[in-house]
Amino acid sequence: MAQQTNHSAASAAFAAMLDTQTVVYRKGFNPGERVSARVLALNDVYAILDVQAKNEGLLPIAEVLNEAGEPTVKPGDSLTVIFTAMQGGAFMFALRVSGSLLMDQTVGRAFESGMPIEGLVKSEISGGYEVAVGATRAFCPYSQIDLHKTEGAVYVGQKFGFLVSEYGEEGHNVVLSRRALLEKEREAQRESLLADLREGDVRKGVVSRLTDFGIFVDLGGIDGLIPLRELSWVRDTKPEDVAKAGDTVEVQVREVDLERNRVSLSLRATQRDPWQDAIERYPIGSTLTGRVSHIEPFGAFIAIIPGVDGLVPISKLGNGRRILSAREAVSEGQELLVQVEAIDPERRRIALKPVDVRVQALKPGELAPGSEVEGIVEGIKEFGVFVRLSEEKAGLLHISETDIPKGGAPAARLERMFAPGSAIKLIVRSIEGGRISLTTPAKWQARTSGEGQEAEVSAFLASSKAPAKGLGNLGDVFGSLKL
Repeated sequence: MAQQTNHSAASAAFAAMLDTQTVVYRKGFNPGERVSARVLALNDVYAILDVQAKNEGLLPIAEVLNEAGEPTVKPGDSLTVIFTAMQGGAFMFALRVSGSLLMDQTVGRAFESGMPIEGLVKSEISGGYEVAVGATRAFCPYSQIDLHKTEGAVYVGQKFGFLVSEYGEEGHNVVLSRRALLEKEREAQRESLLADLREGDVRKGVVSRLTDFGIFVDLGGIDGLIPLRELSWVRDTKPEDVAKAGDTVEVQVREVDLERNRVSLSLRATQRDPWQDAIERYPIGSTLTGRVSHIEPFGAFIAIIPGVDGLVPISKLGNGRRILSAREAVSEGQELLVQVEAIDPERRRIALKPVDVRVQALKPGELAPGSEVEGIVEGIKEFGVFVRLSEEKAGLLHISETDIPKGGAPAARLERMFAPGSAIKLIVRSIEGGRISLTTPAKWQARTSGEGQEAEVSAFLASSKAPAKGLGNLGDVFGSLKL
């Protein structure tokens, strides 16, 4: 009863101290990790320790008793302890002097009690590793050195905590397992970790393994999965492109499934969203050279910056001619000069159109009836040909202004005479508001020549002193004109 009272008082004191201190408290320790501690209280079983963690630390009282059975420490004393395991929600510690456990914590006692013991991985041998535990030579199989298979040489020269899984007579045939200790520790941490995880949290973890469908990250008690789509903002990123086993990564918790003990993570959520960079660098109207990243039936996607693609719809491809597939006009990997036509922030979409350098070079100047212009055939309809005169202006060559005979399929005939994408020279026939009507040079010459002859005849008749003598004399008049 006294023991429980002392322990309760110590716990209360420990809780009170947590409320008043402003330090950042640890959530866990690694087996074998040395920790600075301060003695809070003593009872018949444990020395209660402040190890700057959310839970209290417990050191078996036998560790700090002298030969007379009296404690060698008192509340307020500081000492260095080593973490051994979690037990009943408390952190368990042992005391060490000059690298060896006090109170004759031998390999045999570790085997009997199930307490961890520290060992130095000396070398890699057949089937596993030679581990030195003080003066004792022990063996750790490959399968028991870690939770997951890793390159063997990385363990040599390192100190780890182990559990003694086999112990022969007189200390022979000592077999160790680090994996059993890690699994025991992970199991103790799992419940606490799952309860503490929240969607949206950003955590650091260690990459445990790569798979075809993503990356598993050890968060310190439970593995979370980064699926392929959450690796990067860049399409088709593979796990080996971003990390390797053993790397420390920062991830965001996307989903926690307590029933199935599954945690979904995202690596790309911790990176800057390239969408903002793209729309800041390339506003509507700007041009850029992009690479065709992939092709769909409805158009071609162009990589604007890594992680952001824009779409050129199939209707914008083909230089005015109708195409059934975007592959008729472009191929994956091809570079294309495009212009940003529209941006939809809500749907995160950018619409593009190809830029024809020939159109950029067109300089029609001041347009007026009778002026000669050069343009690019942009599209063909049943009623005529649309001609691009500049990046801002286009005109219509009506079918009546061509020499296309009537009947049949006028659009097909127009396309044979005016190939989409071809350059042609035309004359501005008229301008009404924003509508520009075009004609061919031959049609314009015929029209203006007829008007000129008519004016010449009128002027001649008005100034002639000879009386008109019927149609015969009018014929003489036309005969005197130079046609």
